Amino acid sequence: MRLPIHGPLAMLLTVWIIAAPSWPAHGQGGSTGDKVYHPDMSNCGGFTSEDAAKLIELPASRLAARTQKLESASWTCTFSSPDGKGVSFTVSGSANARKASDEMEELRGNLELAAETPPFKDKLPGGAYSEISGPGLGDESVWTDVNGTLTVRKGNITVQVLMPSGKMEQIKVAQAFLAKF
Repeated sequence: MRLPIHGPLAMLLTVWIIAAPSWPAHGQGGSTGDKVYHPDMSNCGGFTSEDAAKLIELPASRLAARTQKLESASWTCTFSSPDGKGVSFTVSGSANARKASDEMEELRGNLELAAETPPFKDKLPGGAYSEISGPGLGDESVWTDVNGTLTVRKGNITVQVLMPSGKMEQIKVAQAFLAKF
């Protein structure tokens, strides 16, 4: 037996059939906010001495590269020259983007607490941190004068840039690393 489908129901069914294949699969939203990344941290997620050299304007041959596992899902990537110039950042992977976002919120709270203690109390006119946004800066980014670092989250990955020390230079490091995935 065939059931005739007419009118609005037919239109709705047609739209659903046409649109459904382009909808993201469960757990794969349209933004990076809910993505889960698994970078190969044995080689710093693909970030190389050549990448670091471009950012700090040194020949890659002058940089010593080191990736160090800190704990089960955290690493430090360091590219340093004999004169102390270099690039260094930590990378942490969370189980999912929601957990990583919660950890960023915890970081903000910790920065606010630190800003109320000596030597920072009343010495941070812009506050404990500032939100940074822009192309290639993931889902959320925080700059702080408390320890002079930029922390960026993309999906379940959080990157904290330690070196170089300038805000704009740190933004370039974060953008270059996050562009790898």
